[in-house]
Amino acid sequence: MANKLSEKGIALASAALTAISYIICFAIVLIFKESSLKFFNLFFHGIDLTSLATTPNLVNGIVGLIISTIVAYAYGWIFAITYNKFVR
Repeated sequence: MANKLSEKGIALASAALTAISYIICFAIVLIFKESSLKFFNLFFHGIDLTSLATTPNLVNGIVGLIISTIVAYAYGWIFAITYNKFVR
């Protein structure tokens, strides 16, 4: 029998990594607005994101952090449950 994953452990790890990544990304966008926009244009295969770009603010950043972390927690939980079903 294969080792099962801890649903809570995977969910927390996923949420923590997402929160850290989000904070780093948001800080980079705040500090290097134009350069980060050019970088993400490359990251998204050259799609012009300038028409979608807004001025970042702290409230939107916090709300985005909370939503992203909750979604990552749920995704990690569902991933672990699904994985455990397949390793039986």
